[in-house]
Amino acid sequence: MSLNRLFRLISIALLMLFLAFAVALVWTEWNTYRSGANSVPALRNLRLALLAMEKVSAERGPANAFMAASPQQAEATMRQLAVARQQSDAALTSLHAALEADPRLRQSWALDKVRTVEQGLGPARANLDRVARLDADHRSDVLVLAAVAGMVDLMPLMIRVVSELSLEVDRADPRLRDGLSAVRATASLREYAGQVGSRFVAPLITHRQLVQDEVIEIGRLYGRIELLRGVIAAQLAGYAGRPEFAAAVERVDKEYFDSGFQFLDFLLQIGLHSSSYGVTPADLYKFYVPQMQSITDLRDLLLADLMRQAEQNNTRARSLLVLVVGLTLLACLFFQLLVVLIRRRVVQPLVRATDLVAGLVEGKLEQEIPETRHRDEIAGMMRALRVLKQRMRERTSLAAEREALITQLQTSSNTDFLTGILNRRAFFAQAAQQMAVAERYGRPLAVLLFDIDHFKRINDTHGHQAGDLVLRGAAQTAAALLRKVDVLARYGGEEFIILLPESGLEQAGSVAEKLRAVLALTEFDSEQGQRIRFTASFGVAALQCREGLDEMIRRADLALYRAKRSGRNRVELAGIEENGQ
Repeated sequence: MSLNRLFRLISIALLMLFLAFAVALVWTEWNTYRSGANSVPALRNLRLALLAMEKVSAERGPANAFMAASPQQAEATMRQLAVARQQSDAALTSLHAALEADPRLRQSWALDKVRTVEQGLGPARANLDRVARLDADHRSDVLVLAAVAGMVDLMPLMIRVVSELSLEVDRADPRLRDGLSAVRATASLREYAGQVGSRFVAPLITHRQLVQDEVIEIGRLYGRIELLRGVIAAQLAGYAGRPEFAAAVERVDKEYFDSGFQFLDFLLQIGLHSSSYGVTPADLYKFYVPQMQSITDLRDLLLADLMRQAEQNNTRARSLLVLVVGLTLLACLFFQLLVVLIRRRVVQPLVRATDLVAGLVEGKLEQEIPETRHRDEIAGMMRALRVLKQRMRERTSLAAEREALITQLQTSSNTDFLTGILNRRAFFAQAAQQMAVAERYGRPLAVLLFDIDHFKRINDTHGHQAGDLVLRGAAQTAAALLRKVDVLARYGGEEFIILLPESGLEQAGSVAEKLRAVLALTEFDSEQGQRIRFTASFGVAALQCREGLDEMIRRADLALYRAKRSGRNRVELAGIEENGQ
């Protein structure tokens, strides 16, 4: 193994080992940064889902009041309900659009549930409006409960959407898990608080006592609310040192649990023994729903803090990624510089001379032989190599001149000296190849002979130079009209021959007629300033079965002779009569 190859293998092995470590480190930091970058949009989607769930849940308040409204209150409660429905639709539309715009969620289960909620709102609202339009005497307990349940039944779907989007945030940045749990707990507390209030709507509208199932359901919701209160308190233990969170929790305790929740408990105690609640669903909506705003404010405060943490984590991960990439690039650069230094000062002087000699042996005369800065044995070898290179270049130049001369002689032997087109010998060489292809594959082939009419008269009248001018002009005109695959040659004297591959008799006749017409309209200026015009006669023959090239040319020549006899300046096609002559 050569020294250069050994050094290269060692360098590559060390570089691969270093790059493997660097790539693993950069890949780890990149995954951390990418996950962190996804956490911010995931939190935005979660916030939209929580807002949509809140608005759909809040719509139940004015909806319940609308079902129990008197004719005097109907218009005001209807306006409140219309505003609430607009807010619900706007929140769901924003959530739907955000999920559609996110490639990761475009086909997600969460988006399907959002569509289901959007589709279910219409029938639920229609049922509620139908109950609200009934007279008070016809609003049965069953109809009211069904209308309330139609809206409540949509909330499990929204809760599942929130859970799915919470998992997206957790997967993006697990460090937000504690705050995320607190947000979900406050959102659930807001929903259960709304549901427990809705349980009193039917008894208030129909003026009846609470039945056993309602008492059990209210008790179950009470238990969930108290459980969530403890969960939120435990989750917010990490925020104990921050006054804004302490104030928000205190406001929840004061406004909801000490006021709103106690109000529901008061209604519960009445409903257990009597139907004289003393309040209407509208009163319940006006007093109880605002008390739940403190829960929503706590949720929004937690969301804002999560967003701040996510942005900080993302910024920190981006800075660390940039640092790791920068240090990796710097280390790679240092490694490369070290390898280059060792190669240049140790290995390259020993290998360079060998490479140059091998290159000269292979004929690579274009390579430069460098000047060395040091006066040593390598410098002497470089001078010798320069002399050897000069000698080899001179020999190569002589060989190239000889090859060019041979090529020129071959071209001259195949070209007519006067017209610049193929001569008769070259024509037959190329025609033989075309004949072989046509006979092997059964392809059509045609030959065209044309002769300058009264060429002797042109020479006698205008001189031989004018005749040469006519011959050159005829050759140039024919070459310009033919295809690249066609073979044009000077057949002898004033006679020319054209081989037309892939052409039958009629097609070749059309080519001859076109060429005849162009030649008849062409004028040339002689050296004496005279205008010379001439015509040509054409004979055309197509390849027949088991026919040789000479036979086909003979038939074309007979057709040309017939064109001459028939008055010249015309095209004659070889027919059956030529075969017998």
